[in-house]
This record gives sequence, C-alpha cells and structure tokens, in this order.
Amino acid sequence: MTKRTVIFWIMILIVTDQLIKIIVNTYFMVSQFEIIPSLIEFKPTFNIKHSWVNTLLNKNFGINVGLLPHVILYLSFVILIPLYLSYTRDKISHHKRLIDMAIIFIMAGLLCALIGNLIWKNGTLDYIYLKPFVIFDLKDTYADFGIALFLLYALKNRNHLKKLQIKMKDVFLYAKNRLKNDTNASI
Repeated sequence: MTKRTVIFWIMILIVTDQLIKIIVNTYFMVSQFEIIPSLIEFKPTFNIKHSWVNTLLNKNFGINVGLLPHVILYLSFVILIPLYLSYTRDKISHHKRLIDMAIIFIMAGLLCALIGNLIWKNGTLDYIYLKPFVIFDLKDTYADFGIALFLLYALKNRNHLKKLQIKMKDVFLYAKNRLKNDTNASI
C-alpha cells in the first residue's frame, strides 16, 4: 500500500471511533443492556485512569500513573512502533499487505488512545463490557487486531526475521535516512 492509502485508512478508523464515542456520549450514556447475556454488555463508562493497564494497577496495587506519563507513552509509541514496523516491512519483501494492515490498526488504536486522553475531559470513553474482565471500546479492538496481524506477519516471516537481527540503532538510522529522503523529495 502507498503511504497515502495507509494514512487514509488510519484516519477512517480514527473518525469512526470518535463518531461512535460522540454518539454514545450524546445519546446513550445512561443506557445499559446485555448484547450477549452473561458475556458482553453495553455499558458506557468514562475511564479516568487513562488505560486499562492503569485501571488494573490501581485496583490491584494502588498504583496510579497519571495523564502526563500516558501521553508521553502514547507519543513514544506513535513514533517508535511505525519506525520499527516500516523498517521490518522494507527489509522483508514478503507479506507487505499484512504488515501494512498491522500498521494501520496499531496506529489507529494508538492515536485514538492519545485523542481519548487529550480530548475527552472525563477520561477515555469505553462502552463494551466483557464480563467480568474489562470495559473496552473500538480503539482497543483496533490495537488488539493490529497486534494479532503483526504476530501473524512475524510468524509467516520468522526465518527472515531471525536473519535480520534488528537493532534499534539500525531502525533509527533507517528513520533518519527516510526522513532525509522524504524532506529532499518534497523540496
């Protein structure tokens, strides 16, 4: 896929996530019903802990990581994960569509999480309750699906990945060269 196509699909997924949240917040915040009895429930909830990991840490250990560390973490992931995945994509010629789809879903999930933490004043809006474990939303599904696609990609390319022996130094050098080439191409 072209870079433009990848960005287009990321934007579509982000807009879809945010529109659903706006609709839920506007019309359904007081609604609650079972979708699959005793398994999945529609239960809109604002997560003031900024992530499900932080919710679990707070519930089980009394640890509460604030908003700023979450924003820094999401920004770091938004930069580092696409670099790593793009580097891997360019070094291995097989299954490029699979890694492109993984990039799309992972980036959409990360950007939706970042938007949720920065824009929604009451915390991130989650609305699907998987009983009795966790309340999640579409962004969580995006991220999980993207990770599953990447794992499938890694499984299909395990021999190539073993030979590649990826080092972060190489990924950063790759990013520097890509940035330099993209800047020169647009001048």
